[in-house]
Amino acid sequence: MDKMKKSWKNHSGEIVNSKEDFDVIDCESCLFKHIIPLIDAKELDQYYQEEFYLNADHYIKHHTEDIEWGEIEYNEKYDIFDQQISKKNKRILDIGSGPGYFLKTGVERGWDVLGFEPGRPAYEFSSQELNLNIINQPFSYENYKNFGCFDIIHLNKVLEHITNPRQLLSFSFEILNPSGLISVSVPNDFNPLQEIACNYLDKEPWWVVPKDHINYFNFNSLSRLMNSIGLEVIYRTSNFPIELFLLMGDDYIGNNKLGREIHAKRKNFDIAMAKTKKTKFKREIYNQLADIGLGREITVIGKKIIPK
Repeated sequence: MDKMKKSWKNHSGEIVNSKEDFDVIDCESCLFKHIIPLIDAKELDQYYQEEFYLNADHYIKHHTEDIEWGEIEYNEKYDIFDQQISKKNKRILDIGSGPGYFLKTGVERGWDVLGFEPGRPAYEFSSQELNLNIINQPFSYENYKNFGCFDIIHLNKVLEHITNPRQLLSFSFEILNPSGLISVSVPNDFNPLQEIACNYLDKEPWWVVPKDHINYFNFNSLSRLMNSIGLEVIYRTSNFPIELFLLMGDDYIGNNKLGREIHAKRKNFDIAMAKTKKTKFKREIYNQLADIGLGREITVIGKKIIPK
């Protein structure tokens, strides 16, 4: 039986899931999956400025507890950035900088840093507690030209939340220095292990959360999106495929306590690799997983190539 196709304004594609009052379509024009109808951008801005951080203490506490683990990933990214950008004075922009720990690592490594963070609690923590240079606004058409150009633009868990990812990346591309990099990390949704878990455990796709997650990417769709604005993809990787725990009997869906225990186990794996100086080996594992579409989150790095 053919899958049902649905259209909304300029968006059309096969329905891959429906939840609440939304359909998730594999959009033929955007080339990635997203909900329809799309949510008004102003409504979203208000949501992230006022509602998203209602449990701010909980959110910041978890990031603080994860510092040792987080710094491993942060430093791996900065290692790649330093290999690609050889000049001394390097600028990085973090769009959706959250509590600021990623930029704190950049400062410690000698980078000139700037963050955009619309959520007031995360802004206050990163600017006051970590003493970082943070703008308490969404990164937008109205302000994106006001802060100069950058060598690196970093977006971690941002594109899944916004109504127009291509537009945001296009703004970023405009203020990126020649040979600069855009690094994007997003959840790896509708991946093979999730699909297997749904079928085997008779679950609905738990990762579909309309309003919070508008867009759903995999390696290919994110790479296509980055190519479409003029970036050449130079690196793709993933992290621990946490859905393995589901298939081994640890059903953490809807169980926050068990979820944190599972999260601690995947942290332990990465930390063990780092402490035994096997981070390069761990990265090879995750790069191989990326080749077959696995890993809970994906990272794609694109380079701004200026034609001669």
